[in-house]
Amino acid sequence: MFRTALIPLFVLLLAALPLPLSAETGLPLRVTGPDRTVTLFDLAALDALPQESFVTGTIWTDGQAQFSGVPLAALLDRTGIAGMADQVELVALNDYRIEIPVAEIDPNAPIIATRVDGRAMPVREKGPFWLVYPYDRDSRYRTETTFARSIWQLTQVNAAR
Repeated sequence: MFRTALIPLFVLLLAALPLPLSAETGLPLRVTGPDRTVTLFDLAALDALPQESFVTGTIWTDGQAQFSGVPLAALLDRTGIAGMADQVELVALNDYRIEIPVAEIDPNAPIIATRVDGRAMPVREKGPFWLVYPYDRDSRYRTETTFARSIWQLTQVNAAR
């Protein structure tokens, strides 16, 4: 009976723990190429790709922050999506999906942010990965379309036709 009474307490204690960072959980970014080949990129694999960093404000956060990560264009080049697909689909943990025409992706923006202010992002803080544009750099990055494409808790990138 004593052991049975401890189970709900143990479950409550586990639920109260903060979610770990993506680097600790190993939650990868799943990329499906035009030939339907799947490549998994963990934080270390994303860090090995070209990196971009910028400081910007967002409509979802207070003040300015430094975002760093892989330009989406670099990831699409690395996986063969850039030359073979007209669109790319991005999918979040909650199954929110958006599509972006490959022709509308600049060489350095948007980025798949892996860090904010130098720290990996836990799921509770829009991580593990967040598609971010340098919103303060140019008014074309401050549109409803761009805001809708700024998908957080990103888990998949898929070639779309």
